[in-house]
Amino acid sequence: MTPRLAAVLLAVVLAAAPAAAQDIVLDPRVFEIGRELRCPTCVAESVSESNAAIAQEMRQLIQEQLADGRDRQEILGFFQDRYGDWILLSPPRRGVLLVVWLLPIAAAIAGAFALVFWMRRWRAAAEAVAPASEEDLARVRAALARTDAAPDPTPPSPRP
Repeated sequence: MTPRLAAVLLAVVLAAAPAAAQDIVLDPRVFEIGRELRCPTCVAESVSESNAAIAQEMRQLIQEQLADGRDRQEILGFFQDRYGDWILLSPPRRGVLLVVWLLPIAAAIAGAFALVFWMRRWRAAAEAVAPASEEDLARVRAALARTDAAPDPTPPSPRP
């Protein structure tokens, strides 16, 4: 084999290697489970969305564990044991983290009660009749009588 032919074959093999590596097909369950795990490098992304090397390794680990017959909970437990509760995108509903789940619900309920309380109070204040003395009523009646009896001092404007 000539050195030139060997170089061409080596170039073809090297060019085909990345394409062959990209042909790895992962089980769809890998991405379902990966959506529940936080990428350690890109904290704002899940393992399914991230292209970081660690996320790719984690997807491969999920694939291997699925092939070994482990279910979703076992796989999530594996990563939770390794990284702690932080690795889960949804915090577990237990202990102190239960407050994270219950606080928004409690705030919404308290807000609804406060809104009902204030609306009833505003409505009662709007419907309440303000007390008026006889002097005030007499003054209003006299003013109304004067406006009814007096002619309108401004002449009507002509229509164009």
